[in-house]
Amino acid sequence: TEQFLKQAHRAYNTEANDLLLTALGIAIQEWAGIRQVLVNLEGHGREAILPDMDITRTVGWFTSQFPVVLDMGEDWNVGQRVKNVKEGLRRLPHKGIGYGLLRYLADGEGKASFVAEPEISFNYLGQFDQDLKNNAFRMSPYSIGASMSDTLTKRYALD
Repeated sequence: TEQFLKQAHRAYNTEANDLLLTALGIAIQEWAGIRQVLVNLEGHGREAILPDMDITRTVGWFTSQFPVVLDMGEDWNVGQRVKNVKEGLRRLPHKGIGYGLLRYLADGEGKASFVAEPEISFNYLGQFDQDLKNNAFRMSPYSIGASMSDTLTKRYALD
């Protein structure tokens, strides 16, 4: 884990998301033979999108969800796949946060543009161990209860 978080990104100047999504794409390609994998990408939405907007005094996440296509290429090596995923994610305007807004606000004809319904959803939450080490937070002794409702209908085959 330490090598993944502190060293693996150096070769192609990547983030953890880039490497994990590439691994997911490779696994799906090898398993199902699908070269282009459609994935719902979920983010916390707290990126500094508008330079004049200060969100430092807000609480919680502004969850964003949007579809991405992970193209694993025909005979690409791992390096080519990592670069392709990384570059594809960097091309997304504002890390995809506008997709949900546009989908929600689209009228009848515009709604037809938003037909992508991925069967896979991906959300990398990041690291929490540093927060615990620095005593910024501590684990609660109380039970959290069920993490999901027993009546929840699964939206994705793989989440």
